[in-house]
Amino acid sequence: MPDNFHLIEESFQYYPAEDFFDHVALSAHNCYQVSAKDHASNILFVKRLIANGHLAMIEHYRFLFSLKRGCYDALFRLSNPYLTLFKDEARFYVSLSLRPILEAKENEIPSYLPLISALPEEIRTLFPEAQEKKEGARMVDVQKERLTLENRKLASYYTYLLVTDRGVSHELVRHRPCSFAQESTRYCNYSKDKFGSALTFLKPLGYERNKEIYDSFFRDVSRTYFTLLERGLSPQEARSVLPNALKTSIIVTCSLAEWQHIFELRCSQHAHPDIRRLMLKVRDDLAERTGNLA
Repeated sequence: MPDNFHLIEESFQYYPAEDFFDHVALSAHNCYQVSAKDHASNILFVKRLIANGHLAMIEHYRFLFSLKRGCYDALFRLSNPYLTLFKDEARFYVSLSLRPILEAKENEIPSYLPLISALPEEIRTLFPEAQEKKEGARMVDVQKERLTLENRKLASYYTYLLVTDRGVSHELVRHRPCSFAQESTRYCNYSKDKFGSALTFLKPLGYERNKEIYDSFFRDVSRTYFTLLERGLSPQEARSVLPNALKTSIIVTCSLAEWQHIFELRCSQHAHPDIRRLMLKVRDDLAERTGNLA
């Protein structure tokens, strides 16, 4: 029975959204801590996600469309919270993931046809029922489009992988406009070799001053968790003994405007020191990537 454990520091990694299928698969694989796959495998995997209704992962890739007025008005009438519609001078835009289109009722599909028609051919295969081609939308690159600063922040989405503890992740998921893909303690079996057959914890505040107490607790938790697995409990049953200090890997995707809101709250002197330390690092990285807009 393992009684060892690992201690790590928090970290982050920026994930550029370069390909729809690869980016969605990367986000979903994080939940199960599965290694990256090749593009063909990712296409099949994403199609299975959609077939099984696991559409939260689809949210991690965003599209921006320039619209004709009629198309804009039709989408506006849907009042769908997953659509970010905005005007920029005399131009009309919508930012969205494919989730609202995949969830659309039959009578809503006509409003989405211009968007589906503007998608790359590889992605249009996800909508075999929408063969009718319809004009009214053009897919655009947010970085190349002439937008006001406010609209650019609304339409620019950034994805980060954050390695932290469960206490910090509980705070992060309160930010509702974000999309999340978090390491699952239901499905991750930490007795397996890929996890080093050990539990991993984030080094707590005050660890150096109370090392003996923390180490004793982490050993006890590890023994208890692995004993439950050995007695035939599933990971989702044994996880009841896991503490806030458990390491978690969580992918967060949101607009630049929402990242700024997160930084305003979580980089404050009043924020928890763990989340503040992590968010200060992400803020500095995002500021560099956006020319200090963050």
